Amino acid sequence: MKPRHQRLLAVAIATICLPALASAQGQVKTFEPSKVVAAIGTYCSACHGWASGYDGIIGSGKIVPGDPGASLLISVVESGYMPPAGPKFKADELDAVRAWIAAGAPGSDVVASDATSGATAVDGAPGLPVGKGGFLGFPSKAAYHRAAGWTSSGLLLAAGAVGAVRAYNLITAGHDYRDANGIGEDQISALCSSEIQSLWSDGQALRWTHVGLLVAGETIYLGNAITGIQMLSPAHAGPPNRSDLHRWAFFTHAGLMAAEVVLGFLTTDALSKGDHELVSSLGVAHAAVGLAIPVVMIASGVVIGQ
Repeated sequence: MKPRHQRLLAVAIATICLPALASAQGQVKTFEPSKVVAAIGTYCSACHGWASGYDGIIGSGKIVPGDPGASLLISVVESGYMPPAGPKFKADELDAVRAWIAAGAPGSDVVASDATSGATAVDGAPGLPVGKGGFLGFPSKAAYHRAAGWTSSGLLLAAGAVGAVRAYNLITAGHDYRDANGIGEDQISALCSSEIQSLWSDGQALRWTHVGLLVAGETIYLGNAITGIQMLSPAHAGPPNRSDLHRWAFFTHAGLMAAEVVLGFLTTDALSKGDHELVSSLGVAHAAVGLAIPVVMIASGVVIGQ
């Protein structure tokens, strides 16, 4: 091919290809702030109240305007850690979220490009539409989960207090009967059996108040447990984090509650039979486990925080 023809061919190739190449190199990801906020709400607000609106997202600390790489929201979504269940962010949605953060997380509802286009951040504006949120009248599933946890903890503490009063009344009355009749420790089981049965038959109001508070607390906790399982995050490598401790507390509570139910039935049976020795040993165990249950639940709530 002659040099002149080579030059003409090169010019033709450049004319055809360079504009397309320049267009590809200059292509940037775009976003609409309202759609980004709506996407975050759709995937996150069911469990996280902060995701229900622009102000909450900005104030959550989960994003660092201007720096997607330092934003926790991006890292947990890209790793697959969040959302723990259900639909995941689509690739284009995550690209839009990343571009939005890179541009400073603006709140104006205009189509904007990411930081590579030289776009500048715009002041945020509240009230942008979000995705679906709310759960049984609460702002989010996490809000319900938290309220159910604290409410059930309070009810179980109240049940323990009523049970302690009931036990104190039984012990005091039994000791008064023992002392009034000059009964020694080695005679208690034989001579006090009928009195223990009689004492147990009285004061049933406290007993059933105790049982009612337990049932109410565990019923509410059942809702807490169901939502907790639904929001259960995937296991991860490395040292335990707050989510791991919270999860372990749930299983610990389940074991303690099963033990408490068994001990409650056994203690009641021993009281109805007037078996002093068995009542004494079972009563201590029943009280100890009963105290441990709300302590574990409250500690679990404190650990997970917000």
